[in-house]
Amino acid sequence: MPIILEMATNPFLRWHDPRIRVRLGMQDASDEEVFAEIRKRKDHF
Repeated sequence: MPIILEMATNPFLRWHDPRIRVRLGMQDASDEEVFAEIRKRKDHF
């Protein structure tokens, strides 16, 4: 898979995306906190 496509579709590579942060309710959280939340939600998907 080309890296451009991977970056556009993989939420683990888009922790900085404001749309993801809004969706998670974590606009002011650190990058580490957002990444951890994405990971936690994946574990409980």
